[in-house]
Amino acid sequence: MKKHVTIIVRAASSFTASGLLVLLGVLAAGSISAEGVSTHGKPTVMVVLQEKVMGVFGTTGWEVPTQAELTVMDQIQQQGFPVVDPATVRRNIVQSKGLRMLEADNVGAAAVGLQHGAQISILGTAISKPAGAKLFETQMQSIQATVTARVIQNDTGEVVATGSATAAVAHIDEVRGGALALEEAAQKLAAQLLPKIIAATEKPQGESRMITLNITGLKSYRHLDYILYFFEEKVTGIAEVYLRSFSNNVAEVSLMYADQPAVLARIIAKESFRGFRLEPTNVTENRIDISAIGND
Repeated sequence: MKKHVTIIVRAASSFTASGLLVLLGVLAAGSISAEGVSTHGKPTVMVVLQEKVMGVFGTTGWEVPTQAELTVMDQIQQQGFPVVDPATVRRNIVQSKGLRMLEADNVGAAAVGLQHGAQISILGTAISKPAGAKLFETQMQSIQATVTARVIQNDTGEVVATGSATAAVAHIDEVRGGALALEEAAQKLAAQLLPKIIAATEKPQGESRMITLNITGLKSYRHLDYILYFFEEKVTGIAEVYLRSFSNNVAEVSLMYADQPAVLARIIAKESFRGFRLEPTNVTENRIDISAIGND
């Protein structure tokens, strides 16, 4: 970390005053991380891990909501992904119920992530505990840690990756040893998850991606049929169209599209159908929410 910062400062020292202001402006805008890795176009990530260091007899323990979370966040940030402050998330969630909800409910967790501006959520648990008796008649003891997590794409609620890692550390103090073991296990876990996150979020230019359309306000199936025909025959770059459901004037449609969702949303907004038009109300990397509005 110090090495990267020193390089940036030395490079800046050769700038003019105006050049330095430009560099600081770019950093402030979030397009370059502290390590010099570009953050442009990368999704924001929320990391929430329930952490516990267990006591000697396995009956005591206390929350340590820092070590594993901070380690995973550091690894994520080194790859240029912006991250949400976990303290902000925890302030907005009731500890006794909210974190358990995040652990078990993918849809609820995705909603919390979107609420905090995150497109990706990493959720899981981190536990460390003594492995048994003292080592070789000394005060040293083996502390074992296990960190597990799943990665959710918040706009669809899809689990795009899962992982688990363990580590063991010999230490005289179970708390300090637990923190070290959690750090090592979290580093292993991040190494597992990062390639999967990158694969799920960084699509090569021109490669088709699955986009989900949630269309509300439809007056009849006839209107929906107009829309499906429009996507199948009139929009360039759409390879396949799937009608997932249609109920209570709401349709869910999935399609394979070779361009950005924002481009498709622009095309949809410009099109006029017989008796109605479509108004995109929310656009993310993998989802477009659309409202059908009758023509005046």
